Amino acid sequence: MNRTVYILIVTLLTFMSNAASGQDKSMNAFTGTLIEAGTDKPVEDGYVGIMQGDSLVWFGATDKNGHFSVDGLAKGEYTVSISALFFKDMSARLVVGDTLRNVVYELTREEKNIQLDNVTVTADRSQIVTRTANGQKFFLSDKARRLSNPFEALQEIPLLISDPAMSKVTMLNGKSPLVLIDGNRINSGISPINPSDIESVEVINVVPARYLQEGISGIVNIKLKKKKAPYVWLEAATRHDVPLDKGMGVFYFEVGNPKYSLYGRAAYNYTYHDDIESDISRQNTTYAQNFSEKTRSNGNSVLGELLFKWSPTPKDYFAANAYVNTSDTKTDGSGEGSFSSGEDMAYAFTSRDRNESVIATTSLYYKHSFAESNNLEVRMAYNFNRNDYSTERTDVYGQDVSASDLIYNSRRNSGMLMIDYARDYDNGNSLTLGSHTSLLHDNIENNHYPVFLHNELNQYLYGGFGGKIRSVYYMLSAGVEGIWLKAAGKTNHYFKPRGSVSATWMINRNNSLQLSYTLSNTAPSVSNLNPYNISADSLVVECGNPYLKPQTMNYIGLSYTYNCGNLYLTPGTYYKRITDMIEQYGFTDNGIYTNTYENMGHFSQAQAGLDVSYRLPWGRVYGGGGWYANYFTGQSPRHMAYASFGFNLRFNKVSFYGNLNYNNRDFSVNSYTQYYRPSYAQVQVNYNFTPDFYIALALQHFTGELRTKTVMDDGSYHSVTNTRYKECSLRPWILIRYTFRKNQKRKIKLEKVLNSYEKGISIEREK
Repeated sequence: MNRTVYILIVTLLTFMSNAASGQDKSMNAFTGTLIEAGTDKPVEDGYVGIMQGDSLVWFGATDKNGHFSVDGLAKGEYTVSISALFFKDMSARLVVGDTLRNVVYELTREEKNIQLDNVTVTADRSQIVTRTANGQKFFLSDKARRLSNPFEALQEIPLLISDPAMSKVTMLNGKSPLVLIDGNRINSGISPINPSDIESVEVINVVPARYLQEGISGIVNIKLKKKKAPYVWLEAATRHDVPLDKGMGVFYFEVGNPKYSLYGRAAYNYTYHDDIESDISRQNTTYAQNFSEKTRSNGNSVLGELLFKWSPTPKDYFAANAYVNTSDTKTDGSGEGSFSSGEDMAYAFTSRDRNESVIATTSLYYKHSFAESNNLEVRMAYNFNRNDYSTERTDVYGQDVSASDLIYNSRRNSGMLMIDYARDYDNGNSLTLGSHTSLLHDNIENNHYPVFLHNELNQYLYGGFGGKIRSVYYMLSAGVEGIWLKAAGKTNHYFKPRGSVSATWMINRNNSLQLSYTLSNTAPSVSNLNPYNISADSLVVECGNPYLKPQTMNYIGLSYTYNCGNLYLTPGTYYKRITDMIEQYGFTDNGIYTNTYENMGHFSQAQAGLDVSYRLPWGRVYGGGGWYANYFTGQSPRHMAYASFGFNLRFNKVSFYGNLNYNNRDFSVNSYTQYYRPSYAQVQVNYNFTPDFYIALALQHFTGELRTKTVMDDGSYHSVTNTRYKECSLRPWILIRYTFRKNQKRKIKLEKVLNSYEKGISIEREK
């Protein structure tokens, strides 16, 4: 249907609606003009809609001079909604008491930073990349917007890796970003979106101080078109390895209207016979030990969630969320080998671990819009977490038998209050202010030691400002965090700053340069602080350190971006320095090796890398690679390299995907790990029986079984571990997904703004 026919139909329906309601069509007239802000240039082919409440009163387009005209408006209050290609959408309040003549509306260009040396006509908006101070904004092609799966549509975005089978989006570096919908916080709100409703996708790689406290390193903000009315969305999927290893089943739903909506999900995940085999050799002052070890894990988790959203007025949103996640994992281990301590003898062990967890969260959310770009958000949450960890182990040294058991029952109660204010000004400047307050109490009981208590109060205040100076976009933000904690009777308190600064220089429409600096702090976790042994191995003690301080990181990045047509290229150099770094630290006492944590001075890392993306008529290919140099205190540089490659291709009903990630080694202060295979290697094919129903087949770890070698040297203690991850071997999986959408274009705009911010408490040692 072309635009002229559409306007005629809407106008006819509007006339019939007004006639039925008895409105006097000759009462008042309203005329206006759209112009580009800062100039007198008219905006032609703009769309103007006039709403009264939730009812469309009039809809039309501007002429070549930017003019529009409406006749017969009854007295009252209206909302004028305006949109035009390459301009920001805007809305304004209109009070009709008499005839209004030639009201002028100024529209701000969406791509304010694009500089044209010559007049250029771009038929495909998806080839336009809008730079911001701390990221980039992308637009989907018409082809992507016609897809039914949003994760397939997001595969076009050069800075993202989108997996339709697992409904997951990651950055190019493999890290999971915080996903926002229209600036609202969510964790899993992409699935309900119809790609045709996506206005733009902004990828932020320099996060403001608002998010630094939470350890967020990247943000994806998906902006949707403004459409409201009843809708229904349902989705179900199941995925299983062949033969069985990992699998899942999930069901989502969302139903609503312009005032209310209800979102829910239920998911079940399982792990079956997750096998790992290792050959271990370790030596200390009093012994030498060599043995082969096998572990097998079986586990499952169940998740349920409900989210109720209410929009009583166009400026107010309320939401309430409830979330529960339970998990249970059992691991059996055994080993055989030799032990020498003055005399040689046979050695064997058996072990059994169990880890049960429950996370329950309830949250409340409120958002008030003083104006379209002037918002106040308030969020409250309470969490209860339970973790029960037990381990039993029997070691046999010749004729001697050593048995041990540990039981840790952990309980966490926590709550938080977030107040955030954000305002965007017409001149392109922006202001953010906020306060985040959190409280937590950990109570960890065990069968051998006193109760471990951990209490923490965290108060974080921040502010930020952004804008533009000629062709340079900038963002400044800073915050200060006060922490008061008590762990195992040890009291500590400190204040730590956080901040980020970034500037993007638009050289021209195809070239830009970004310089950024980030200051962040990471507080020790409860497992870092726990002073009691969690190892059942008679030769190794594993514990935390209640005297730990936060570690501070300074990060500087310089990157260049070139985009032209379908090509996207980003080389960059980065440097980070960590002081008071929390690292593993070990020592030997009476032949027993104790593995704990300590603030280890400083650590520096230099990185150089390149990312490339090219969009084909039927898909996209992308890749990247680079080099790291790691500098630990008092040690020579340690080098590592990484590389990645991926593609997605679509031919009618058949789609092909592939991804491969490889890094040759990782380092810590006293150990290194060598990788002999890519950590991730998978090819996948999808067949769409209909746009909403497809089956996927994949072959994971097609490069072979994942194998590693870890070498640790710490004083007199030396160990070498060769590990074979049997579950990370050549293995296919199958997935079936069905989606049902009804009136999806009429979706309420609040989206899923709540999620559990608590990842849970576990006394298990961090890997």
